[in-house]
Amino acid sequence: MVQNLLEYYRLFTPNEVSSEEMSVIEENAVGFGFSRLLMMENAGAKVADFILKKYGERVRNVVVVCGTGNNGGDGFVVARHLRNNLLSVKVALVGRPSEIRSDEARLNWLLLEKMDDVEKLFLTDTSSIENLKKVFEKCDVIVDAILGTGVKGVLYDPIKSVVETINGFDKIVVAVDTPTGLNPSTGEIHGLSVKASHTITFHKMKKGLVGKSEYTGEVFVEEIGIPWEAEFFTGPGDLRRVIKPRKAYSHKGDYGTVLVIGGCEFYSGAPALAALSSYRTGAGLVYIVAPQSVAASIRQISPDLIVYPTKYTHFTLDDVELVKGLLKKADALVIGPGLGLHPETIEMVHEVLRLCKGVVKVVLDADGFKALKDSPRLLEGVVATPHAGEFRHVFDFSVGERWWERIDTAVDVARKYNFTLLLKGHDTLITDGFRVKVNRWSTSGMAVGGSGDVLSGILGTFLAWGNDYFYSAAAAAYAHGDAGIRAVEKKGFHILASDLLDEIPAVLKPFDKEV
Repeated sequence: MVQNLLEYYRLFTPNEVSSEEMSVIEENAVGFGFSRLLMMENAGAKVADFILKKYGERVRNVVVVCGTGNNGGDGFVVARHLRNNLLSVKVALVGRPSEIRSDEARLNWLLLEKMDDVEKLFLTDTSSIENLKKVFEKCDVIVDAILGTGVKGVLYDPIKSVVETINGFDKIVVAVDTPTGLNPSTGEIHGLSVKASHTITFHKMKKGLVGKSEYTGEVFVEEIGIPWEAEFFTGPGDLRRVIKPRKAYSHKGDYGTVLVIGGCEFYSGAPALAALSSYRTGAGLVYIVAPQSVAASIRQISPDLIVYPTKYTHFTLDDVELVKGLLKKADALVIGPGLGLHPETIEMVHEVLRLCKGVVKVVLDADGFKALKDSPRLLEGVVATPHAGEFRHVFDFSVGERWWERIDTAVDVARKYNFTLLLKGHDTLITDGFRVKVNRWSTSGMAVGGSGDVLSGILGTFLAWGNDYFYSAAAAAYAHGDAGIRAVEKKGFHILASDLLDEIPAVLKPFDKEV
């Protein structure tokens, strides 16, 4: 039994989060089986409990102003709990019931609809504001559950007029999660925000609430039952964070160009797997540079592959000029699959990494990583994807199999050499020396040659879309594991690395979005 799980969680996850980071945590929690309905129930109950404990008998009349999103759903729960505690409660919905967006919020609205003693107002335009003013005059507390973390830019009517009306009354105002109009990630206020007496935020402090007491009042962080695993382990939220939406009027150049450098006289499949997985993930263009000894065989694997042959049977410094020209077109480089470790090839890897510094994002895989045994300083600013054996080859020490047996060593190495490490295994550990994620969404069926090449291609595409190294690595590990699980469900422990290629679209399809 591991004793330090919570210690690692506290050490390697932030104390403050953005709204985007909170969305990832919530989606991962759902992936772990913790429902959004339960999150909403716990959040609303915490706010109601705060009001009852803070003000007690001084509060008899409450107006809960709700939007049509999940923040409004939290507000519906607040209203129900306060009403069940015999307070007089009115709910002002900014919009119409038909506009309530989530199933969870809709369910909580339906519960309120059955409560005849809870008066409902519908604020659909500025003309309904006069009715709102009348109920505000008689209330003791106003609950702001309009937008929460869903704020995006300037407020427009009727929300703008509702916020102005709230601020125009000298009442106790309790904001649910975030005062409406305050950006919870940046603290920006685009002209107008609710000025709350208290803000009850959930799970962790939001970055944008810090130092904004004029708008937040006192801020209280309440636990709503989200398991810490939802933040420390990868999940579907990590994948959604990096997916690039599609535009109707776009072209292949909009979706990233990945350059794969790999192959030698012994290996032709590895660079092909990396390139094809990059395409399957959604890259617009993928180029392969491979030795002339295998270039023709790589082309035969798929007509989708664009292959540039080098002069010799393996890579040498003579190939740097060819690579240099292609790097001008690339958004991300994957270097290493099937590369071999000829002395001339190692020199080539070193020179290419120097060329990429600050110019192109780099995935260093397999032999590309092993080529840095005597030059680990070249790891700076890249993401490397070794398994335990490759890690031992470069750093001359071993790591255990379970993530807690690896974490201290992995963090130290990543911090020392200033790179992002994706240390492959059944427990894949991702760290940049300061942040840590662990992917346990995997299967032993993926212990097959070429599986890591598929991972490097997925990761290359996420980077080509402009994503952060750490986030991309976490998402790639999860997507890769999910593809493996799906393949094993169909074929048992008898899969090939190429079977993963067929599953990548199924993994990513739920996150597809056209804007």
